[in-house]
Amino acid sequence: MGSFVLPGLGAELRRELEGADRLATLGAMIADRPSGRVLGRDRTLLRYDLDRRDAGRLMHAVRAMGELLFAAGAEEVLTGVPATPRVRTLAELDTVLAGTSARQLHLTAYHPTGTVAAGADPQRCPADPEGRLRGVRGVLVADASVLPSCPQVNPQVSIMAAALAITEAHTGR
Repeated sequence: MGSFVLPGLGAELRRELEGADRLATLGAMIADRPSGRVLGRDRTLLRYDLDRRDAGRLMHAVRAMGELLFAAGAEEVLTGVPATPRVRTLAELDTVLAGTSARQLHLTAYHPTGTVAAGADPQRCPADPEGRLRGVRGVLVADASVLPSCPQVNPQVSIMAAALAITEAHTGR
């Protein structure tokens, strides 16, 4: 989850960027519950609904990041909430978050995992252990989606290892 959004446009945003040498950013990452769907035949529609438990975890993460930044001496904290982009105290942040839903946050997803998990069980894994998409000839899945779930840490090395193993299995290296 990322909530790094500088407020403003044009000249206002330029003024914000001029102070970037005094800016610190934090990010929190949660493993969300599966809640997406792919719909449509002629026109594909991807849908993602944030699970209620995950919404609470996101709000808790925003509060924890704010608390940490204020404890480190921050004079103000960017909230990620468009209606109230910055606060100057932890109490002010608590007030903003009490009136905000997770859907109002600026969120970013990094390395979505588990969407086409690879494994032996065809009931649970859309791809076989070698990354072949079940039911579709000639399609290999060799990205973060083959991981079984979100590891809750940066999965870059795991993604590269899975991609290497899958490609080597199919190129004979």
